[in-house]
Amino acid sequence: MRKSIVLAAAMLFAGNVWAGDSQLEGKQLLQDNCMGCHNADLDPPMGPPMFAVQKRYKMATADRNEFIEQLTAFTLHPSEDESVMINAVELLGVMPDIGAEEADVRKIAAYIHDETFAPPCAHWQASIKAAKARGDMQHAKKDQMMYNRMCK
Repeated sequence: MRKSIVLAAAMLFAGNVWAGDSQLEGKQLLQDNCMGCHNADLDPPMGPPMFAVQKRYKMATADRNEFIEQLTAFTLHPSEDESVMINAVELLGVMPDIGAEEADVRKIAAYIHDETFAPPCAHWQASIKAAKARGDMQHAKKDQMMYNRMCK
């Protein structure tokens, strides 16, 4: 009995270590392949921050597996029709095909799903400025509300 408990605990710990390794790999892949455009500090923004990507994909999917499937499918074959980031596509265009391997994109998608991203305060400030410059007061007000709620 004691051996069974020890074995079960060891297997659980090993599974958590492997999951942690996968998350670390997903984080590094995200940094290397995505943050050049999805960096929340870019002004002007080149892509939506991961905070927003995560939020939109979680709203559009029922669970973690669907999140990973949908984000992976879009990333491997970006198209306006398949995007859940409608506002980002309107403002910035569809992301380019980054030529990533499916296994790597799945690790990135899993990491995005599971991570807690900081609110993109600098992104909202840049977005407010850009929206005002193009006369889009509705977008400016929405981003100002998010900034006020999460960054002040």
